[in-house]
Amino acid sequence: MIYPYINRLNKISAAACFAVLLTACQSSNDLEQATAAQQEGYCLPAQLAKNIKLADVAPSTEHNHIQLTGRVMSNPEKYYRFVPLLDGVVSKVNFSLGDYVKKGTVLLEVRSPELSSLNAELRTAQAQLKLAQRQLSATQEMFEDGVASERELIEAQQDVEMAQLEITKVQENLGIYGGSLERGVLIIKAPLSGHIVSKNIVGGQQIEAGDDPLFSIADLEEVWVMANVYAGNLSSVKQGMEVEVKASAYPDQVFKGKIDRLANTFDTEERVLKARISILNRDLLLKPEMFVNVSVTQDNTGQNDAQQHLLSFPAKAMIFSNSRHQVVVYRDSCSFDIVQLEPVYQTQNTVMVKAGLKEGDKVVTENHLLIYNQIQN
Repeated sequence: MIYPYINRLNKISAAACFAVLLTACQSSNDLEQATAAQQEGYCLPAQLAKNIKLADVAPSTEHNHIQLTGRVMSNPEKYYRFVPLLDGVVSKVNFSLGDYVKKGTVLLEVRSPELSSLNAELRTAQAQLKLAQRQLSATQEMFEDGVASERELIEAQQDVEMAQLEITKVQENLGIYGGSLERGVLIIKAPLSGHIVSKNIVGGQQIEAGDDPLFSIADLEEVWVMANVYAGNLSSVKQGMEVEVKASAYPDQVFKGKIDRLANTFDTEERVLKARISILNRDLLLKPEMFVNVSVTQDNTGQNDAQQHLLSFPAKAMIFSNSRHQVVVYRDSCSFDIVQLEPVYQTQNTVMVKAGLKEGDKVVTENHLLIYNQIQN
């Protein structure tokens, strides 16, 4: 009776082993299929594939004009900020924000205990100068009459010079504070003609040495535009080039200028080279911190047709990674190419290249960073 039981047990064990072996084989096949699927490349999810945004690579028609962005700023050589270097109280303010002031106009009057000693020194030096001048005059007459010696005359002249030097010393100390001393009050005058572009002071306000600037003056009849030059434009933008500047506030107004200077280093935050453009602004239309568009016209004299045949695509498709310019080229939802490029020209909206792409290629313009990272990973 025991042998039939053992036979049944062997059959059950054999069946269980076969089932385990079959499951293991199926799992192995599934893993191989999954690995093969990963090796085929990244495929867009259905929703992303449905809404993907593409742009055609086409022949360029605008590479003769480079469009740059820029910002208006005051000319630092015609800009003055008054920072207090002593403690005191502002007794009088003679200007308002936006006022035009001429050079020499009295702007502030400041009272300070620190001025007392300087005021005493100045009065003493002035009194000594008057005394020395009277003594010199008397000695001069006595010398001409033969009563005083030449040595006495020289000593009298030296006394006058010493008194004058003492007054100059006090005045230089006052100059460090930014003004002159009158009636025991520090008088602050405009060092240049221009407009008050900032004002952080009122009458009766107490000030401390090293405070923020109390006011700023800028001559706005000539301003600077700091234009952003992208890496792809470096070979085309040169010092001395004539440019046209437009501001959105004045769509029909064109401001003309030229590139005075190109920086030698890239701006670490914006990753652009700064070009300085001087603009005459006699109507005061351009204001500091205003954003503008700068158009640089290229001179293609001497270039052959091959050099002028460029391809263009939207600038928003560009990816800058690992110090390289790249784009994601779409073939189908499971096939993409990452192409490294060297831009020839680059404007605010368009990038132009000579090689790396061909007419009719499609570049991804939205979610391209997501696709780029998925392909890289």
